[in-house]
Amino acid sequence: MATIVLFLRLMALPDPTAARPSSAQIDWPDFFSRITVTGVEYSDLLKGLEGKRVRIRGYSIPSPQVPGGLLLARDAFASSDAEETEIPFDVVGVTWRKGIFLPPVPVRPTVEGTLRLGNTPLGDQIVSVALADATPVIPTRTRRVRPGGR
Repeated sequence: MATIVLFLRLMALPDPTAARPSSAQIDWPDFFSRITVTGVEYSDLLKGLEGKRVRIRGYSIPSPQVPGGLLLARDAFASSDAEETEIPFDVVGVTWRKGIFLPPVPVRPTVEGTLRLGNTPLGDQIVSVALADATPVIPTRTRRVRPGGR
């Protein structure tokens, strides 16, 4: 009987994922419809998502550092691979939301933020794709409960 009551109480609790706003998942192949020596042309998908919350997973670039944020790349990237100021053209600039707790950033984080298109200065770098008001996406652990409560 106690198990039934507990189950009914758990069913009455609000879904913690329902409170989160939905965000679209984007990936590097979605970015551009055309790349030329004079610049890039954003894909229709990216243009339609501008100003909306999106998620992306990439490799964090340790150097150069961006004040209040980070740079994400499609592939693993080390500053020793290139000149100090040279970063991939399709890097995503991330600016963290103010006042949030930031755990250590993993090598390949998933980040959610408001998509901004166009040249955006971040420290000494200029990026053409940026996420503003960003937060890290931290996987939630689900606890398995065995029958019998053990």
